[in-house]
Amino acid sequence: MRIIRINKGKAVNLPIRLVGIAIVIVATIKLMNSLPEPWSIFITIVIASFLPALWFSYNIIVIDMEKKEIFDGVWTMGKRLGTPIPFNRIEKIFINRIKTKQTMYSLSNKQNILVDHEFRAYLKLDNGEKIFLISHPLEEKMEEKVTKIREKLGID
Repeated sequence: MRIIRINKGKAVNLPIRLVGIAIVIVATIKLMNSLPEPWSIFITIVIASFLPALWFSYNIIVIDMEKKEIFDGVWTMGKRLGTPIPFNRIEKIFINRIKTKQTMYSLSNKQNILVDHEFRAYLKLDNGEKIFLISHPLEEKMEEKVTKIREKLGID
């Protein structure tokens, strides 16, 4: 049974997760003022039960070599959201070097442009479809991660 799971990171960024918490707090305060206490507590518990799904959701890739399926989607609270992609064989894993550019402005209206490189790994299937795996700013770390994935998949 060869199943490879790759975690690509959080599906929901931190500001949105914090806004979700703020909404629950504001809703609790508003409900306490407008409804009887037992009802406001019940409704707040129902609203707050969605926070773990928001907080603990990840973008993942699951490669199942026996079923010949690749799942590229979101995992949250034990549930997978997305559809698996069938494939015949994995052709290769390759790394692209991408130039990144970030513009920063200071209070004195000075502009700093930071140019750097990022390395992105892709999985290429035999039908020509490319699936994004992982990214990293350091080439050595990216090579280590891709080598581990190649070994688990049995790709040269």
